[in-house]
Amino acid sequence: MSKINNSMEYYQNNQSLLLLLNKNKSGNPLINQIIANNETAYQKKMESMGIFTGKGNDKYQNVDTAATNLLDAIEKVSNKGLYTAEEGKELDKSKLLKSVANYVTAYNSTITNLQNCGGSLNNSFKTEFEEAFKEKSEAFANIGITLSADKKLEIDQEKLESASVDDIKVLLGADSTYVKNIAASADSINTIIGKALTMGSSNYNAKGVTLF
Repeated sequence: MSKINNSMEYYQNNQSLLLLLNKNKSGNPLINQIIANNETAYQKKMESMGIFTGKGNDKYQNVDTAATNLLDAIEKVSNKGLYTAEEGKELDKSKLLKSVANYVTAYNSTITNLQNCGGSLNNSFKTEFEEAFKEKSEAFANIGITLSADKKLEIDQEKLESASVDDIKVLLGADSTYVKNIAASADSINTIIGKALTMGSSNYNAKGVTLF
């Protein structure tokens, strides 16, 4: 498991207690300090991996946005309706092809923004994305999607258009292990970056602190 995901587990392992304390506190300085100490420890752990939690880190916001767009693209390309024709009608493959193209665009945008951040955030998730693709690389090549030297996806439009709907569905449909792995990684990015951005604007006082 990656250092990034370990850091997320570090925070989540303390989540239940913190939520309980935060819910029941009423200006108790000791409880406030316990919460603040945990947040500080998490912040130091994130910063040790190059993920800074202060204000002004637009590049992390860009990663968060890219990951959100990737999740949205995954939801659309895996929609079962794209792979099944309406009763009495032929399947409109153009909608499927457009969703595949949008997925590739969102995927590549996420890679670009991860690279802009650098550090463990980039190394960890770039590796997860790459490994997920390599497991299915031959099948993807058969439908016209390959991984370039800069770790981004490329489409052979002619090959994709001639690919069968069933072959595309196996790789990008709702039951695809590849899709599930990429979605899990994108969701982890959102969780980690969201927490880091929240820490940059949270106040530790009797009014409470935002927890993901």
